Amino acid sequence: MIQHIWRNIKVRTKFLFILTLAMLLVLSGVLATFRMPYKAYDRQLYQSSTQVITLFAGQIQSELDDVQEISMRILSDNVLQKNLGLLKRLPINTTAWVEAKNEVADRMANFSLWFSSGFSLQLKTPAGTTFSRFFRNAYVPDSDMLPERIQDAANHEGRAVWRLESRDGEMTHLFLLREIREMEGLTLDTLATLQIELDLKTIIENRLHALNALGTPLTCAVYSEDGICLYAGNERVRQITPGEDGYERIRQPGEDLLCVRYTASNGWRYVTLIDYSGISATIDRVALRTWVIDGIIVAVALLLSMLLADSLLKHLRRLVDKFDAFAVNGHVEDLGTSPYRDRGDEMGRLHRHFDRMARDYHLMMKRNFEQQQLLQEKQMQQLRAQVRPHFLNNVLESIYCLAQQEGNGRIAVMTESLGKMLRSSMNDKRDIVTVEQDLETAKAYIRIQEIRYMERMQVRFDVEEEIKVCLVPAMTIQPLVENAVHHAVEEMTDICRILIEGRQEGGEILLTIEDNGPGMDEDILNKLERGEVKAEGMGIGMRNIDQRIKHTFGEKYGLQVSSEPGKTRVTARLPKTLDGAKGESGHV
Repeated sequence: MIQHIWRNIKVRTKFLFILTLAMLLVLSGVLATFRMPYKAYDRQLYQSSTQVITLFAGQIQSELDDVQEISMRILSDNVLQKNLGLLKRLPINTTAWVEAKNEVADRMANFSLWFSSGFSLQLKTPAGTTFSRFFRNAYVPDSDMLPERIQDAANHEGRAVWRLESRDGEMTHLFLLREIREMEGLTLDTLATLQIELDLKTIIENRLHALNALGTPLTCAVYSEDGICLYAGNERVRQITPGEDGYERIRQPGEDLLCVRYTASNGWRYVTLIDYSGISATIDRVALRTWVIDGIIVAVALLLSMLLADSLLKHLRRLVDKFDAFAVNGHVEDLGTSPYRDRGDEMGRLHRHFDRMARDYHLMMKRNFEQQQLLQEKQMQQLRAQVRPHFLNNVLESIYCLAQQEGNGRIAVMTESLGKMLRSSMNDKRDIVTVEQDLETAKAYIRIQEIRYMERMQVRFDVEEEIKVCLVPAMTIQPLVENAVHHAVEEMTDICRILIEGRQEGGEILLTIEDNGPGMDEDILNKLERGEVKAEGMGIGMRNIDQRIKHTFGEKYGLQVSSEPGKTRVTARLPKTLDGAKGESGHV
């Protein structure tokens, strides 16, 4: 149904439909790829944000590494090692013990100057003596060293361990714990447990303020490896759960954000929000302009296409009108007045070819009419000519009977032989005959020539019986014998001896006509081909015989001529093809 409707739509409508479809496909492609630049921009923004977050996370990790380095310097301090050892070995509350305790307290005060952000620095000996330093005069009771922290540090045997704890259900505190072991004598006995409590919020906000001063503000949330929220810049970012690293657009009424997730080398996860509303508004304005420009381009393209299509289809409609006019009355536009005579495009060629075709058609019809008249005349002539061969044959039969009655044997033999040759040439429609049948035609010709030349011509046959059933093109031997008579008998005053020989040689047969005449040009076949020598005899010359043999059996077969004074041999080389079998060329 659709195919039927499409076939009956005008070409102009089809053209515009195809063009509109192409435009729609282009617009679909534009729409499909419209978001690609925006995605590329989002990706670039994500990479830039990731670089900022990486710097931010690196700074936090660097500060934590500094705290861990300070803890290492504390546990390896010689003064602290010495006095903690005295506190362990001396009796409590002795003068030496009190002096050692004061030295440890002074040393702790000195150590507290090394921290820029933190809540407290504490030491607790196995005997329960505690040394505490609280920064910014902020004493937090929960900061006291708890047994589980001491046990956690003991489990790590002097290595630093970070511990996160929630306070009041919201605030998360970060502790660095490690045992201080005695280095003197490498006893590695536990002298005390070191606890450093850090103000993680202050650390993070200090880094955020530094980024803000550089012109890269950042709203973020920090999560531990276990998913505990360590810091959140605001409630909006706190509500976003950490997930796989990457980015996504978050669109809600009144806000358009780009969320970036990143996992640092220490396992902490960072979630940041970037205000996308300004970028989105700019993109929307660009998109609107793009769609307006695309719409204008499509409208202009359709309008120009319609105008161009009309200018092209106008000539096509004119060609269709010419076809219709030619179908009705055979009208042909004169080339001299045709506007398409000098046009080089396809439309000009179509018009010129149609005009030429129409005139050729009229010329052909005129010639066909003339040929029909000639054909009728030829048919009448053919009807008249059909009587002549029969009439001639009847006349020869009458002459033969009359010669027999009068007792003139020579005339009878000549008449009988001529009649056989005439019947053979006119009645036998076969192209291929046997050697024996072709010999009969040659013998009839020889009998006529023997009467003519009498004792001046002697003919001998030496044909093997095996090859008489082989096939040869009709009228092969007789023209060769006639050629020998023409070039030998007629040119000699002595007796001319003609030998007709036939033998087999391998898978081939050789039919040779040899005479003792003055000779002939061995290049006679080439001269016949070039037209330097005309064919003689009964209209069937040597060139014709050679071509018929090659056409029937192949190029390797044909005539060969060898001549010298007193001897000329013309040999027909043919395949040994028996009667009823196929030859090499496929003829039978």
